[in-house]
Amino acid sequence: MKKIVLLLLVLSTNTVLLAQKKVKKKTTKTSTVKTKKVKVVEQNPYLTEMYVINDNGETALEPLKRGDKLIYEVNAQGNKYDFMVTLNEFNYEKGIDFNYEMTNAKRTKGHVMISRDAKSGAKKYINYFAGGDLILTDASSVWMSYDNFMDMPTKKTVLTFDNGAEETFYRPENDETRPIIIYKGKTVKLDAFIINNAQDGKGAKTLTIQNTSANPLIIKMDIGFTIELKEIK
Repeated sequence: MKKIVLLLLVLSTNTVLLAQKKVKKKTTKTSTVKTKKVKVVEQNPYLTEMYVINDNGETALEPLKRGDKLIYEVNAQGNKYDFMVTLNEFNYEKGIDFNYEMTNAKRTKGHVMISRDAKSGAKKYINYFAGGDLILTDASSVWMSYDNFMDMPTKKTVLTFDNGAEETFYRPENDETRPIIIYKGKTVKLDAFIINNAQDGKGAKTLTIQNTSANPLIIKMDIGFTIELKEIK
């Protein structure tokens, strides 16, 4: 009987030893995650430029940047108010993007995107805004399209205003003009030319365009109502 008990004790002891050999210590590894610094690339605020004529007759370039505000004075049958354009984007790839607001009774405001194709080739122009978002894919606004501008060597081009009939505009013999505006607090003269809906320049409709294909900004329109750039902030 004692032998059996001793044998059982030995077997029990060996089982415990084997179990101890099989148990391994669990080690927990701590990993440190390396965070990389993300370089924030700011958008270049420079978009295009205004062509300014100095007192000596030479042309100087004044930049237009993202966030700059173009302030136009509108006179619609004696009703005067400001139309303000805030630049968001202006380039070949993305087209033109701007916000606008008016000081009219309704305080109209909105956002306009002119596609790349419209900026390049539109012959239609939208001049009436009712507020909200507007995406133009076949018409421009505030800026003359590249195609219309490049018609100028032939002294005439075809325009359509607000889904009306096509009209031919001509670049008259004495087309040079120097409109005066306030550019960021200083008085400047702009390099510009006029086009008119009569070949002799005496028609009822006239547009004044900045004289550069890089930024053919419409500085003034007289087409039954007038809108004229007076300041850039």
